[in-house]
Amino acid sequence: MLEIKSWVRLLSCAGLLAACSDDGDDTKGTASGAAEGSAGEVASAGAGGKANAAGAGGKANAAGQGAAGASAATKVDLAAFEATGLTKYRGKAKPARTESEGDETHYFFDEADGPVCLRGGQYAMATRDRGSQDLVIFLQGGGSCNSNLCRATETANPKIPARAVLDANLDVNPVKDWNVVYAPYCDGSLHFGDSDIPDQNRKHHGLRNTSAALDVAVEKFPKPRRVLLTGASAGGYGTIWITALVRLAYPDAELFVLNDAGIAVANPANANGFRSVLGEWGATQFIPEGCEECKTSPHLTSWMSWNLQHDPTLKLGMFSAYEDSVIAGTFLMIDSKVFKQTLLDETAKVVEVAPDRAKRFLIEGTQHTIGDLSRTAVGDETVAKWLGKMLEGEGWDNVLQ
Repeated sequence: MLEIKSWVRLLSCAGLLAACSDDGDDTKGTASGAAEGSAGEVASAGAGGKANAAGAGGKANAAGQGAAGASAATKVDLAAFEATGLTKYRGKAKPARTESEGDETHYFFDEADGPVCLRGGQYAMATRDRGSQDLVIFLQGGGSCNSNLCRATETANPKIPARAVLDANLDVNPVKDWNVVYAPYCDGSLHFGDSDIPDQNRKHHGLRNTSAALDVAVEKFPKPRRVLLTGASAGGYGTIWITALVRLAYPDAELFVLNDAGIAVANPANANGFRSVLGEWGATQFIPEGCEECKTSPHLTSWMSWNLQHDPTLKLGMFSAYEDSVIAGTFLMIDSKVFKQTLLDETAKVVEVAPDRAKRFLIEGTQHTIGDLSRTAVGDETVAKWLGKMLEGEGWDNVLQ
């Protein structure tokens, strides 16, 4: 039971801190300040390779090419994403009411339709219409809940916080003028739980909640040119499986994923803890059938690789600190050197799958989540600049401090 508790504590705090920091840039916490103007190494992602093996099935792809128009749908293995079962709640719920506030619209759902928070509270989400051709889908952080330890956000506040990529007033934010779909987090199961535990008054309806938010997204913004799926901490974990849902919702868009401090590396000594938690949430059913490593590895980075293998147009950015004080220090409870090496090893495997389409931004210190895009940096390379290069397709590379 100790192994399960360790993973639940990890996921609980990882999401909870992100949620606590929504109203301001306090994500640095006990950060060592390593991102403050230190000279870092910008490492090459690969030795000039323009194409890579797509993995199982041996499909080759032009790794540096984006998904333009309808050609994206013909390249992406949509059937593989559909086969995960993650679409089971698409189209099942409609908002019961809406409220407008400036360029934001807030949507509220009835539990009878499926979306609901952990203890039965009303689920709500938001959109921000900036008149853009491009779209940010943001998954909020907010804890986790399991029979061994429950520490999770249990209410959904649809107001969009002004932080990180959601800060429309930050001049250097490359997505400040993009439309936004904001998916609050109140299910305790990383946005894709699918279980009810009545004797503990727990409703893990994460997949229903996120599916409802995506249904609103498609109705409000039906044909974006580019989509950035991102989330911090627990929301970062959520991007791993919600990638499939977003790709199926927008088969013709250029799709980018930014995983902020939710890369899902595990304690190498704890082979089953994460999987046990997913089982209680009813989420193991969504592990891709053809991904054997997803079923056996203590890490879930293999699922990220699987996404890249089945979508030869997808671009993935991964951010973490080597000694994340929340994940490595307090809740995973492993030596910082072990966490750093595990992080390097596992993210390198993801990059190896698609070296032109998967990059890392890894910094020294204990910082948890990106926080201010303009302040988190290695040398002169801020996360804001790095993200902009990812989206524009020029000069984007691994940044390893």
